[in-house]
Amino acid sequence: MTTSRRERSRVRAGLCLSGVAAAFVLCVAPALADDETRLDRSTTEAIDSWIRAGWDDAGVKPSARATDGEFLRRAYLDILGRIPSLKETSDFLQSRDANKRAKLVSYLLDHPDYAQNFGNFWSVVLIGRGDAGNQVNRNALRAWLRTRFAANDPWNEIARELVTASGPNTPENGATNFALAHLDFDAVPLTSITTRVFLGQQIQCTQCHDHPSNDWKQADFWGINAFFRGVRSREVSRTAASGAEETAYYELYDDPTDAFARYDRRDGTIRIAFPTYLDGRKISQETDVDRRQELGSFITEPENDQFARAFVNRMWGHFLGRGIVHPIDDFGDHNPPSHPELLERLAEDFKASGYDIKQLIRWITASEPYHLSSVRTRANERDETYFSHMTLKPLTPEQLFESLLTATRAHQAGGGSNSDARRDRWLRQFTFAFGNDETSEGTSFQGTIPQALMMMNGDLIDEATSSKPGSFLRELLDEAMRRKASAEFVVEKLYLAALSRPPSSKEAGAAQAMLRSGPNPNAVMEDIFWALLNSNEFILNH
Repeated sequence: MTTSRRERSRVRAGLCLSGVAAAFVLCVAPALADDETRLDRSTTEAIDSWIRAGWDDAGVKPSARATDGEFLRRAYLDILGRIPSLKETSDFLQSRDANKRAKLVSYLLDHPDYAQNFGNFWSVVLIGRGDAGNQVNRNALRAWLRTRFAANDPWNEIARELVTASGPNTPENGATNFALAHLDFDAVPLTSITTRVFLGQQIQCTQCHDHPSNDWKQADFWGINAFFRGVRSREVSRTAASGAEETAYYELYDDPTDAFARYDRRDGTIRIAFPTYLDGRKISQETDVDRRQELGSFITEPENDQFARAFVNRMWGHFLGRGIVHPIDDFGDHNPPSHPELLERLAEDFKASGYDIKQLIRWITASEPYHLSSVRTRANERDETYFSHMTLKPLTPEQLFESLLTATRAHQAGGGSNSDARRDRWLRQFTFAFGNDETSEGTSFQGTIPQALMMMNGDLIDEATSSKPGSFLRELLDEAMRRKASAEFVVEKLYLAALSRPPSSKEAGAAQAMLRSGPNPNAVMEDIFWALLNSNEFILNH
């Protein structure tokens, strides 16, 4: 017996009122390696000490410790950019190892998806998700970033190369795409994003006037901009097999002229700024000086504490949902950190580690606040600053897409050789519906109508929840038949696959009631899976 799309929509709408994941359904809108020798306990203990002091000072009490399933899902999303598979979930939940959380983090940091996730994450930070122009090779930047994260290259080396890179915008030299994406308007966008990403300083508003609430002056902005004067791009062509000329790549290079920037003051005067760092240091005006190399040195030198603070704060915000300075890229007297001693300690230890990104992640994920539940209590329900509970974070388009494929293997449903093509098409749809061009962190789910419609009725969801040959649900139903298992077996696996936890007794009972009343058990299972994938619990990192 088949069910029409209209009938299926009516059934699924009814799920919003049922007990199946009732607390979470979104209906209105849409063998582990031991790391004990690598984890510096003193840094984590210092983090916990400053966090607890903040709780005491604010009079708040922390939430309970997150369950193993909650921690597992959180760690996978934050480090790998996807939820765990059914097998990964089952293996972790069944383990009785007292140190399994720390071992899990080490396993994830060595997983190939770690580099892919942070390559995606930083490509969005550096150039956004929108149209960056035809000169930008987004895939080349991602590939370059993934290579650097896979090798665990020090952050100061990665940042310096992004600021100073020149040459073709190919995967081997993908760092050039950062500057290529922001060269318009005499490199004003490049000036703004460089200080914001690498120093946590929002000096962009001073391009027109002195900052109203801190010490940044108009001359500070144009002094940094002068380092980028002379940065140029050019198209490099090649002859195609047809004999026609085509673009081979774009090349970034530095013209040694224009070592100054003119800017207008509000009093009508015109000023000139020579390359000057934010602390007032200047460089030679000779044409043989590579100005971007000088700027890269200023930004990443060990004496520059702000460089380490900016990265530590951004990574803390990524894992905890909120920066120690919040917004994460707006440092200054007007916006003091919630835990200044904690920020300083993390920055100092990060520098001492040789800017070791994986070590920083170990410190943060081993800290007490990272292991707390997202469920607030009366003692901390108003806290937005002291990390007394985990902040709910909406999944990014990339996380949501990869998590749907992990949970459902939708791109494999139906078989055939077009799975990669379908995957690419769905990713473009997701980026369009869920993405934006903002490069700052987000802590609220937008729930727009296009997002809701895509999650409720899109092609990906139809494939994801189908019982076609090759789909996750089909294989699960076939396994239950071979085992002669009951429907409870299938329902439990669906919850573990989608939410990284078994169903509660209430949820299991509601599922059984639906199976008893439904004419087609397979269709009911599809509907249950659909409800789980459209739940707040699925689309939020908690």
